Amino acid sequence: MRNRRLLLGAAAALAALQLSCAAGVGLTPLRESEPAARAGLRPEYRLFYDALGDYGDWILIEPYGYVFRPVVNPLVFRPYQDGFWVPSDVYGWVWISAEPFGWATYHYGQWLFDRFQGWVWIPGIEWAPAWVSWEYTDDYIGWAPRLAPGSAPGAIPGGPFVWVPMGELPATDLKTRVRTAPQLAERLGAPKPIENLAERDGVRFNRGPELGLIERAAGPLSRVKIEDVVPPSPPGLRAPREPAPGIGAREPARPPDLIEQTRRAAEEAARAARALAATKSPAPATLPVIRPVGPAPSRPAPKREPPAGKSAPADSTK
Repeated sequence: MRNRRLLLGAAAALAALQLSCAAGVGLTPLRESEPAARAGLRPEYRLFYDALGDYGDWILIEPYGYVFRPVVNPLVFRPYQDGFWVPSDVYGWVWISAEPFGWATYHYGQWLFDRFQGWVWIPGIEWAPAWVSWEYTDDYIGWAPRLAPGSAPGAIPGGPFVWVPMGELPATDLKTRVRTAPQLAERLGAPKPIENLAERDGVRFNRGPELGLIERAAGPLSRVKIEDVVPPSPPGLRAPREPAPGIGAREPARPPDLIEQTRRAAEEAARAARALAATKSPAPATLPVIRPVGPAPSRPAPKREPPAGKSAPADSTK
């Protein structure tokens, strides 16, 4: 009995010593530590980790670091397939995803096709209507995700591009219509690239095919207005554009409910997109866009009227 009491006392003393040492050097017990994947991401990317956790895994692929692998059927999944395109005056063609992770993976960052892991997404902070390459022929229009350096396009089943007849690009049930180049064979012809570049809020992106080109095949198109449902963080809470990377770097402060707000909005937007596709209904006049990361979209400056009794200054450039 005496020996047992001595052993219990020694174990308690050792546990107390370990906790004391941990407190002395500022360590956190393992069960409360941050996951390695989250800690390994740049601070401004950690919102993606928190918001996308239910839809995939974060895995380490060097030299890219931690990347997001969605939980999907790897035999049929490819980016920019489950959703549809809508035309807009401001951004050209905007991708509307039917996947709850699509608000992030199709508007930020870039995709990588890894021979072992399949499709994975590398996060970024610049928002665009889509990060894709466009091509066209006389009868077809095609697009492919903007691939990260080191991707293996030749290993992608069917190639990186998917295609639809030009008049079908505005269809909301696009997933049932797309084909790969091998499926079209000689009907496809020789594709030509589309470089319709534009810049907004300091970000350069490809607007895609001219709306007039598609209208000649599909008929008149109604321009869609996109509307933020999760606006970017206010300036005081936003991450700097090029923050210091690395584990231990300071994470930008964010509104406490931003993650849950983003998840709810993403689920609702994906459900609405799936409903449109199921009924083959046209896109509504306004569609939600979820962009909680990065600079707020710029808005035109209000017109300044000259003070009463004074005329506006002459334009010195004339």
